[in-house]
Amino acid sequence: MKNILITGASRGLGLEFVNQYLRKGERIFACNRNPEKYSELKELKSEYQDKLTLINLDVTNQKSRNEAFEEISKITNQIDILINNAGIRFGGEKYCDELGKLEKEDFGKIYQVNTVAPLMIVEKFLPLLKAGNDTKIINISSSSGCITRRTSKRGGYSYASSKAALNMVTKALSVDLEEYNITVISLHPGWVKTTMELTVNAPLVPEESVTGMINLIANLRIKETGKFFDWQGNEMPW
Repeated sequence: MKNILITGASRGLGLEFVNQYLRKGERIFACNRNPEKYSELKELKSEYQDKLTLINLDVTNQKSRNEAFEEISKITNQIDILINNAGIRFGGEKYCDELGKLEKEDFGKIYQVNTVAPLMIVEKFLPLLKAGNDTKIINISSSSGCITRRTSKRGGYSYASSKAALNMVTKALSVDLEEYNITVISLHPGWVKTTMELTVNAPLVPEESVTGMINLIANLRIKETGKFFDWQGNEMPW
């Protein structure tokens, strides 16, 4: 049984990760702001009891990260898989993230959630990650962060650049943590129908995407640390 910490676990991809890993018999720490208010998580908690722990976590808040670490540390001394899934599409731009309509405050918000928070989560939980068994850190990224694939005129400056920066965080962490046999990758889930904005026409549903990602995670080896994959296991360009 693996101990798995998932951020942004109340809906969309995060909730589907919780669902599928629970069915596999793993122990899950489902992190989100006010998780008790989400009916799906409460139903899973009543079904899986001790296999699922709901953790109140605001990934951008240091005090909240500290409290989550203390709570989890009372239950286990190791985390085997960390899935940095929490993310936002817009920082408050109201769908106007294009030249002539940019606000630096929006960039600050989206970078705090999408780029800075995953690094801070790794730093905080590093003692538990070092104690894990075949530890893996999964940063949920996006093809929008692929610099070499950026050819269309479509705005998206803050989201795309936050994911490109997250990819650099992944690469840097992979170098620093390789001596501890910790595998770190960025993972593109595909274009998935979720509660995130602008996904209504997406061709994938969470179940299909997460099934693919879980299969990839299960087969990851340390030789693949620092790489960028999609949900089907194909290596992505930076």
